[in-house]
Amino acid sequence: MSQSDILIEGNERNIREGVSERRGFLQFCGLTLCSVALTAVPLASYVIWPSFKKETGRWIDFGTARELEGDNFRMLSYEFMVKDGWQILPQRGFVWAKSNPGGAIKVFSSTCTHLACNVVWREDTQVFECPCHSGRFDPEGRPVAGPPTKPLVRLEHKIQDGNLMVFLNV
Repeated sequence: MSQSDILIEGNERNIREGVSERRGFLQFCGLTLCSVALTAVPLASYVIWPSFKKETGRWIDFGTARELEGDNFRMLSYEFMVKDGWQILPQRGFVWAKSNPGGAIKVFSSTCTHLACNVVWREDTQVFECPCHSGRFDPEGRPVAGPPTKPLVRLEHKIQDGNLMVFLNV
């Protein structure tokens, strides 16, 4: 066997070993990728997926509807739980409700349509007023002054067993 044959044979062996090493590396990369994917899918579904859930609404009982009789709006408060990071904390909210002489009930969200501040019913002027930017709404929820351009949100409600039930997204 000549020296050139030995060199060629040595080169072929080196090439085969290089291919074998490359093939091993690619197999290692493929297995690592599969492992990462198998771990990432459950982790992502646990951490990320809840943020894509749509808000679900529910009916909240505000007590007897007879308490709404009168000329002015009443502030009705409720409590709900909010998930904040890893904690679940109680929060309070409120709505404005009024019963008309004919028995029809109006229920408005307390959130101003300008920058989401809470509006307050001013009995003396008969307007809802937003303390943040002096926005004002008439008793029908329509904007009459200030920056708000959209009316207050009128909430879906019903009377069930004599109690006022309001549908809220909480």
